[in-house]
Parts: sequence; structure tokens; C-alpha cells
Amino acid sequence: MCGRYALRRDVDDLVEEFEVDEDTLSAPDAVVTLSTNVAPTTTPPVVLERFRKDEPDAPPTRSLRALRWGLVPSWSKDASGAARMVNARVESLLDKPAFAKAAVARRCLVPVDAWYEWQTSASATEGGKPRKQPFAVSAADSSVLSLAGIYEFWKDPAKAEDDPSRWLVSFAVVTTAAEPGLDRLHERMPVVVPRDLRDAWLDPSLDDADDVRSLLDAVPRDLFLGGALTAHPVSRAVGNVRNTGADLLDPVPLDELEGVVDLRTGELLGA
Repeated sequence: MCGRYALRRDVDDLVEEFEVDEDTLSAPDAVVTLSTNVAPTTTPPVVLERFRKDEPDAPPTRSLRALRWGLVPSWSKDASGAARMVNARVESLLDKPAFAKAAVARRCLVPVDAWYEWQTSASATEGGKPRKQPFAVSAADSSVLSLAGIYEFWKDPAKAEDDPSRWLVSFAVVTTAAEPGLDRLHERMPVVVPRDLRDAWLDPSLDDADDVRSLLDAVPRDLFLGGALTAHPVSRAVGNVRNTGADLLDPVPLDELEGVVDLRTGELLGA
């Protein structure tokens, strides 16, 4: 967790939602992943703020950029380990060498319509193994969610200094212990940054570890039971990254469920 999510909003909607100053995704050569089945190593949109090198006294610029999902630390010899670093645990975010510098200097927001998680059944099996039912977790009001992320720059030592492709910019989603209700899906969940904390999370001048820790502590932990988040079972087709149909987010009818536990009540649904 979090290893798959959906984002199918128009770029213009994201620009408006996140009050973006610079949209790099509308350029003719932009390669951006907008899909109901976003997977690691693809390049979905993220929102970030940076100070311009030639304007040190100007406020930071908020940009919408397509970054590769799977963080590559700046000191890595190569980019082969990116697929293993799609998440950064909040408990070690400010201490782990791969994430610590980015956590205080390079934070971003990852827009999603929903993220997917698989519930392992305690009662239903398939081929002798526990059956897994995917769920989509989204905002109850259908608004776009913003997940906490960090990003990093990596320079490919095998490429020439004048090669514009020598720089890889990648990101990871910050995760935390799942809150009540969602812990019936998985023990982890992404950190969901509420609207009133978005500016602070993106602010590059907030570069003290204690301040970042306090910011993370301010993130609410009752979004699901409090009604801000909702979750429903979806087609198992989402397990194949090649499936990207609009119907992946559609709820699965109750009579098609088997061994699924209701997230709010703990009641067993289906046979």
C-alpha cells in the first residue's frame, strides 16, 4: 500500500483545484499518465512548489508536473530500485536516508480520484489461497484527494552532461497506519492531506524536520468513520495493470461478493 490508484481528471481541472501557477502537462511533448489504473513506474501528475534559481526573493512557483512513481534517491548508482520505493512510511520518513532530505525539502501532493486496496478474505478461498477483493477508497463528495508525497532528483551517470534526459525526477507516496474501518482493508493507508494543510505541505520554506513532523501530526485520523472518505468493492480486473476501463471504479453488486467484510460494521458479506 499504496500501489495502485485512479486519476482521470482533466489537467485543467487539476490546475484549478490546486491553484497551479505553471502547468507543464499541456506541452505537446508531455508524457503523463491519467488512468483508472495508475501503477508504479508510470508518470502521473503531481503538484509541487519550488523557488526559482534566478529569482531568490520571489515566492515559490506551484507547478503541475508528471513525475515517475517510484522514488530513486539522489545517491543511487542506477534507477533499478524505483519500483520498490513507491511508498515512504511516515514513521521513518524523517530518519531513513532515502527519504529524509526530500521530506524537508521536496514535498509534493499526489492527486487521486481513488486509491485501491485489496482485502484478504478470512473465509473465502480460491485455489486453496485466500480470496482477495479490491476496494476503491475515495472522497465521499467525489472531490479529488491529495496524498502526501515526496520527490527526488537523480542524475544518470551514464548520460552526457548536455543530455536533457539525464535527470530523472521521481516520487513516493507517504503512508501511515490505517485508520479505524480502513484497517479492515489493510494495515497501511496513504496520508491524505486535507485542503487546509495543502499549502503548508507544499511550502518549500518549511524545511525544519520538527515542523514537518508537527504538520504530519495535524493530519486528521478519522476521515473514514467521520464520513469524509468512502470505500466500495470494485472489479478484480483492476489487478491487471493493462485494464484501464472507466468501469474499474464501478461498485461490485452485493450478490457477487464472496467472503468480504463490511468496513464499517465488520459484517461478513457474501458466502
